[in-house]
Amino acid sequence: MRICLMTPSFLPAVGGMEVVVDRLAKQFQAAGHEVLVVTKRPSKHEPLPDLPYDVACYRKTRSSIWCLGPQRRILLQEHRRRPFDIIHAQAMYPSGYVAVGVGKQLNVPIVLTSHVGDIRPGSRYRRRWLPRRRMIWAMKNAAAVTGMSVVLKEIVDELTDGQAHSYAIPNGIDAPLPPPQQPPPDLSDLAGRPFMITLGRLHPNKGLSVLLDAMGILQSRGTAVPQLVLVGDGPLRAELEAQASRLNLQQAVRFAGLRQGPEKNWLLHACRFFLQPSIVEGMPLTVGEAMAAGKCVLGTDIGGTRELIRHGVDGFLAAPGDATAYADALAELASRSEQLGLADIEQAALASAHQRDWASVAKQYLSLFESVRSRRGNERSSI
Repeated sequence: MRICLMTPSFLPAVGGMEVVVDRLAKQFQAAGHEVLVVTKRPSKHEPLPDLPYDVACYRKTRSSIWCLGPQRRILLQEHRRRPFDIIHAQAMYPSGYVAVGVGKQLNVPIVLTSHVGDIRPGSRYRRRWLPRRRMIWAMKNAAAVTGMSVVLKEIVDELTDGQAHSYAIPNGIDAPLPPPQQPPPDLSDLAGRPFMITLGRLHPNKGLSVLLDAMGILQSRGTAVPQLVLVGDGPLRAELEAQASRLNLQQAVRFAGLRQGPEKNWLLHACRFFLQPSIVEGMPLTVGEAMAAGKCVLGTDIGGTRELIRHGVDGFLAAPGDATAYADALAELASRSEQLGLADIEQAALASAHQRDWASVAKQYLSLFESVRSRRGNERSSI
């Protein structure tokens, strides 16, 4: 098959969608398929990395509502060069809306995938009537719509009144996680002593202010827990640093900034356990990475996190947005860790990660692609 993966954001940007597209592109190519990624052109300061598959870029526009021409034109242009067998668009809007319109014109089946930010309640596209209307139209007219969790599939069904061909296909996990190397020079003092990490974009959806409040509660109680290392960057960094200062957490919390590659792997392998206090998630890649490092994860009882973690089996879940509940769960986890009572949880986490590797996820998508192509062929022959 010639597969076009269309995404509104891609490498070198760092986020779940960007990683998912890259991993799927590599798996599809390894399975013998031809892959093209269509995405927005990165800024002049962020050139595309060297990649083993083709990438075609359209120019950034001023409006995702009124200026969709560049996305349409590049799909048509690339299809003329080497016709697509399938277009897999990430996000229902604007990528999904554009892809479905072009797919109808070209008679190419379209599969849409939600990464939560587009269709979740309160999202900017659901709040605005025109993107919402276009998004729903795209879902109803796509050959298939997938969400990375059962919760997202249910949202698709709700928005389309059950008229979409909807499926739940989870994110994959890089398992096994590459072995650790040397610690980053500026974090070498962490080697050999207990610490815990949270990893991801410093964004309101990640619940990091709740986590800092939980750390403040534990400090006020005199409850000892390992130092927290916040790994990542984003729009909330200054605000979170100010919050940590107000709570007198300068010694208890450390901001490590963005870490990738070997540095991130070392942190995942060396930490005592992993924290994921998110209040909104699709299916967090970072939780999967921590499990692939054999770490116990304390997540929140939401969406895809709940589908990754079986509470008390391969990790633990706490109520989202509740600093006291998270503090209580963290204190219990720290106590159990001190008593070396996490070995069974860590082994179960590692086993769960191996069952969700990217190769198995890619097979699910390829099976879906073949199914919608077959369905399209049957529809043509019946006309």
